[in-house]
Amino acid sequence: MSLRCDLNINGGSRRALFVSKDEETPEHLALRLTAAILFFDGEPALEVGPSDPAVADIGFYPDLMVPDGAGGIGVWIECGNVANNKLTKVARRVKGRLVVLKESPESGRRLREVIAHEIRNGEKIEVWAWPRDAFAKWTAAIKESNYVFGEASGCSLNLVLNETAFDTQLITC
Repeated sequence: MSLRCDLNINGGSRRALFVSKDEETPEHLALRLTAAILFFDGEPALEVGPSDPAVADIGFYPDLMVPDGAGGIGVWIECGNVANNKLTKVARRVKGRLVVLKESPESGRRLREVIAHEIRNGEKIEVWAWPRDAFAKWTAAIKESNYVFGEASGCSLNLVLNETAFDTQLITC
């Protein structure tokens, strides 16, 4: 599955292509699109792999990454389920922010509990979750070709996705 997107956010515009990997669900792609919009102004890298020098010594790759402007990582973004081992190592090795997007407040709170009990430096991990009904509406509005127009700031989305309006505040868990 792939999503072609025309993003017109905060007065800027960009085209983006999200191609799912074998293990990625449509919900995971929906979270990746959310992250691209929330961090639009930082020009996030939508595909990060072994050729990117910023992640060369980390051993893992983020779902999205916002560069810091000096060849490093400003924001490391994970979407949906992420292994504790990965979070532990990334929290230890990345100097920038670490954000995990979740599809519901319940899954966000469960992750926050795991982080508190099992991950050293867990306080540096931010967990943001969609309100449950809003995420269902979001995933239902996504098509193969998407047009997004509006504003995003912090955890807030005020936009239109394919003729469906969203005024949503993600929940910080």
